[in-house]
Amino acid sequence: MSSQKIINDLAYERFQQATSKIDSVKKGIQENRMGEASLTDIQTDSDKLSKRIARENMPISAALERINGVPNFQDINILYKILKISESVGRITIKTRYGNSGYGTGFLVAPGILITNNHVFPDAETARNSMVQFYYELDENNESKKVQTFGFVPEKLFMTSSYQADPGNVNSGLDFTIVAVSDKSKEGKNIVEIPCTVLDETLGKIIEGENCVIIQHPKGDYKKTVMKDIRMLTLKDDFLIYESDTLPGSSGAVVIGLGTGEVVALHHSSIPNKNPQGQWLRKDGGVYKEGDADETIDWLGNEGIRVSSLIRRIRNIKVSEEMSPLRNTILGKTQPEKIQKNSEEPKEEKPETEMKNSNESVLNQAVNMIQNVSTKNNLPVQYFEIELSNILTMQDDWKENYKKLVQEAISSEPLFPLSTIPSQKIIQYITLRSNDNPWEIAAKLEALPQIKTATPDLEMETDLQKKNKNDNELTESDMLENMKTSNAAGRQDDFKTKWSASTYFKLDDSDVLNQRLWNRTAVGLKIKNTTHIDVYSLIKEVIENKNAHNKNKSVANNLEVDEIIENLKKINLVQLDTGYTDHAKVKGRFNFDCDEDFIDGSDARDEMRTGFLRHPGHGTRTASIITGGDMSSVYKNDGNYGILCDEKKNTLVNIIPYRISESVVLINRGKNVVDAVNQAVHTNADVMFMCMGTYPRPMIAEAAKVAYDNGVIWICASGNEVEMVVSPALYPGTIAVSATNPNQKPWRGSSYGTEVDISAPGEDVYVPSMDEKYNEIMVYGSGTSYATPHVAAAAALWKATKRDKIFEKYKFPWQIVEAFRICLKESATKPPVWDTDNYGAGILNIYELLKCELPDIDEKKYAYANDPRQEWDLGVREAVHFLWKTLLKKTISTRESSQEMVMTERSRIAITAMTGNTVSSIFESDSINSVTDSEKILKMYFDSYKKS
Repeated sequence: MSSQKIINDLAYERFQQATSKIDSVKKGIQENRMGEASLTDIQTDSDKLSKRIARENMPISAALERINGVPNFQDINILYKILKISESVGRITIKTRYGNSGYGTGFLVAPGILITNNHVFPDAETARNSMVQFYYELDENNESKKVQTFGFVPEKLFMTSSYQADPGNVNSGLDFTIVAVSDKSKEGKNIVEIPCTVLDETLGKIIEGENCVIIQHPKGDYKKTVMKDIRMLTLKDDFLIYESDTLPGSSGAVVIGLGTGEVVALHHSSIPNKNPQGQWLRKDGGVYKEGDADETIDWLGNEGIRVSSLIRRIRNIKVSEEMSPLRNTILGKTQPEKIQKNSEEPKEEKPETEMKNSNESVLNQAVNMIQNVSTKNNLPVQYFEIELSNILTMQDDWKENYKKLVQEAISSEPLFPLSTIPSQKIIQYITLRSNDNPWEIAAKLEALPQIKTATPDLEMETDLQKKNKNDNELTESDMLENMKTSNAAGRQDDFKTKWSASTYFKLDDSDVLNQRLWNRTAVGLKIKNTTHIDVYSLIKEVIENKNAHNKNKSVANNLEVDEIIENLKKINLVQLDTGYTDHAKVKGRFNFDCDEDFIDGSDARDEMRTGFLRHPGHGTRTASIITGGDMSSVYKNDGNYGILCDEKKNTLVNIIPYRISESVVLINRGKNVVDAVNQAVHTNADVMFMCMGTYPRPMIAEAAKVAYDNGVIWICASGNEVEMVVSPALYPGTIAVSATNPNQKPWRGSSYGTEVDISAPGEDVYVPSMDEKYNEIMVYGSGTSYATPHVAAAAALWKATKRDKIFEKYKFPWQIVEAFRICLKESATKPPVWDTDNYGAGILNIYELLKCELPDIDEKKYAYANDPRQEWDLGVREAVHFLWKTLLKKTISTRESSQEMVMTERSRIAITAMTGNTVSSIFESDSINSVTDSEKILKMYFDSYKKS
């Protein structure tokens, strides 16, 4: 059971113990909202009320009047106090020895001293490896502030209280950790320059029914607060129960009483509703299942640790003599001397009661927003990726004045905010409102001296498309289009007839299982005429083979095998696709602690939509190649199972699903892919795989370089039915995969070219699907989508097997990717007749891959030593967008505006110049010459991005 679930359950127990009191307070709150009772009328503790009245420091009558007026009116000075406290709040990136594992929130309670939860920092080692960022937030212009990144120094001060009470430890059970922060940020700012808040032990800061505010970094997002009606419900021992909205990453947030503007609690848990059996409940009344979105849970409230309890515990915890002075600063006994700033002239400091932001920027913000409301808000939102000028002064001018330069602009943000690479730092993403043709807008943007290139981020069709209607062969796209897959279930006889020459299985009915498992045989998971082997047995066989070759013991050391299996379980394997489902084949085999949705920010669940361009379950089918289990209880014709499963078909790796697209044939925005790559890199992903592709884009090309530079092995499908290798597979830093069939030949629909690294089973692979009645079934499907997961599984297993040696041997992270590429090619099975120029080194062989010794990687092997990408005129980029649509023979998306389909004169001129023919002859004709002209331009454009 995860620590967070234990904490949630403990919070529920305390909530239950205070149920009658909470119900009474809730009833009083409702009456207060309706004007039938005052706040003081609903109090149950006269002592608490008297302390709250005394805290106002005014006559009783005036104090009561002010307290009872809080729900509707609030003195403006409270905003000043809250904003000052908010500056002390930072986003924590939690790191362990295996990499980033999540986010939290914390706030400074004394100069250079931060408090968060114990379940965020359970020990000093975790704190030492992690970091905190202050000012990770948007300013009044919707722009990112300059972040200040600090490390932690637990050697100076570290105090903690576990989240579970221990009878043998009187200081346990409060779920907090206090740790010293480094003196200076990576950006050069001293920690004493970051405002801190004060923990006040005296009571009366908030009473039942009074409003409170929580400032947090939910899921590691920009700093946020909840500004709707939030009430404190009750106090329970050391804890405060209140209403609020929080998400993972909010742990360690500051809770502020709105009536006093003072810190009242350290947030640590949400409280789930439960049924009599102790199961969590969803808002719809159903039982919560692992993988359901947090937003679906029926939260009863939230719980924080009371400040007064924190202070008492901090005072009683024993610390070393060296740590004692810092601990005392939290208690207000001493204050360390401030570090002098290295500046020639000292800046004039504002009094503590004055906000750093001027009154005008705060008070007039809401007024200005109202006055600026106009018909512009009804215009469609459009998105653009831009590359700024290489001149630094031009870059700075854009960042400071873009709203003056582009009146329609809503925001401009860096696409690679943490990158220090010049080519990535200049890429920005603009959001604006306009009804104009996006390509015309791009031309206006490029006319600005601050901008080098501007490209609309439009919906992009992928290579996964419907085949010719006259072709009776069922492919992936046919299977997906209308979910009419029931006829596929009966294709076993067709399968045997079609692949009668295969060496992977026998043709008799008794060998049906091996027919459905042919892909496992093809990639080396059936050796020495044995039955299909699981991962454990495979690793053992590899070790025994190595020992025999080295004349050592011929029997593998089980401890050695177990260590590799443990490494495998820790591999971060990320899937960029349509999200996950609860299909029986993959149910419970996804990592729901790290899943992300880059479309609408909610849960990464595949919504299983149907209809045009809404193909359900693509992420499920591709994931099943890696982690698919036993579904014989719901479908008698089950047969295939995941490569990374044990002998009982239990998965050894939970895939991390990133939802980047609602459909396998349409990527909503390229930024979804970029954001997903950034997140994968930031959380130390080991392997990514993406089973769809489209035409090349500058920002996705840079994303591929980011992944490569950080040592993330990105496995990509080469493409389907379009011949050219698609993006992102064609980029130098990725691993491109084509598809093969049971006869050891390339699938005729597979894209091909020199960019392809390897091939793997992808034609007639047995995968999960659904029939027209939404029954869960298995079918034979074809596509490079199915070849790609084979290689992703191999990459995860390869890295787990050689994990320690990899980090010892290679100086640069990108060398890991190149080492895998070399091993992949050297170990490939090469059939008697094989086109290495177009389909890679051969067919994936996992057994031989694991036997490969790690190669030496010369620094000259760096894939981007001679980055081949060139800049294309806007007219060409626009032409490529429309020619790609024409090549795929797709109809316009219902969400794509008519303006997007109107070609500009610039693009028409570009097409004519490059082909010598008119635009109408290309777009309005199905002639061979028309297709040739389209492919000619596309090939030139694609070739400018591919591996050299």
